[in-house]
Amino acid sequence: MSELHADADRSASDLLVEAVTTLSAGRDLETREGSLQLVRTASEVEAGARTVLHQAVLSARTRGNTWASIGAVLGMTKQAAQKRFATTAIPSGADLAADERILGPVGPFDEMRELALAGQYGWHSVEAGLNHHRVMHSPTRWEHRRVSGARAARRLTDQGWQLVGGNLGYTYLKRDLGTPALIEPAHRA
Repeated sequence: MSELHADADRSASDLLVEAVTTLSAGRDLETREGSLQLVRTASEVEAGARTVLHQAVLSARTRGNTWASIGAVLGMTKQAAQKRFATTAIPSGADLAADERILGPVGPFDEMRELALAGQYGWHSVEAGLNHHRVMHSPTRWEHRRVSGARAARRLTDQGWQLVGGNLGYTYLKRDLGTPALIEPAHRA
């Protein structure tokens, strides 16, 4: 059993403080540089939490929950919830080229799995949206990564990964695997 599930009485705030402290391990938090590292880590955790919240709201909406019920959970009116989160709509495919698609809706829990599957068929992300990716087709397979922080993104670009873009604290990268893409199964009407 994971430590996160071992003590169900611990608050999310307590778990976040523990996570930030763990991520800052090995730093002397009493120094000026160490205290700035703690601020940087806390900021990355906050950005990640915002992303998860936006994706959770999208997921709740796609499963039929009303703005009123989402607002109630968040302690706000339905109008406030809708105003804050309604911008998560997926763009239409009207402006797509013949070799492009919109992959979505996707959330933080299924996004990378969906990109991995699409990559096997030659689809690679060219634009990362809040709950979708604009993907383009090629004859080769692709691999995708999602990372937090500029250092992780820089390390991957130094290894030959291509930058796709960023979204709410995440950076998306891709690389061409150079092997032929699988042929997509025909869709039946």
